[in-house]
Amino acid sequence: MQRPPDRGARAGFTFIELSIVLVILLSALLVFSGTVSGMAKQRTSNRETHLAVEAAQNRMETLRATAFDAVYALYNRNPKDDPDGDGSAPGARFDVPGLDELPDAGDELEGEVVFPESEDPLAGFELREDIVNAPLGLPRDLSGDNRVDDQDHSGSYLILPVEVRVRWRSPNGPREYTLRSQLCRWIKE
Repeated sequence: MQRPPDRGARAGFTFIELSIVLVILLSALLVFSGTVSGMAKQRTSNRETHLAVEAAQNRMETLRATAFDAVYALYNRNPKDDPDGDGSAPGARFDVPGLDELPDAGDELEGEVVFPESEDPLAGFELREDIVNAPLGLPRDLSGDNRVDDQDHSGSYLILPVEVRVRWRSPNGPREYTLRSQLCRWIKE
């Protein structure tokens, strides 16, 4: 014979069981939303890095395609030595569309071409061999006279170390991409 059901037992979920299920579901939702948020930040970071790398590579290729003797005068920080008159050359700074400049940039340009230069109070910027910059392989003989001196070699360089740097403000904080190379005269035979 069957026993009649106990009237004290309840059918369904208790409040504690329901609370446990809700906590588990909420935890899973938080993990999922954190993953989605992280993926969105990573996608933004990847896009920004791509823009910076592409801009730096393009600027380096522009430098390589420029007449070697004119590279320093066209892309240095001194507008007074521009071949076609003051301020006529592209200069050292360039814009990278899609990236936000750092607050300390001051000119809203994210990209910069850097040479081993020193600023003389009277002469202005000078291309120097005696600058200490290990990533650019300096100090080193740039003019081919087998000595490293403290003179301006902007008119006598045979090797031109260059760094193309892109600095920008990202949601993840300040970011930077740097590309370095040694330019030299192309000799056809």
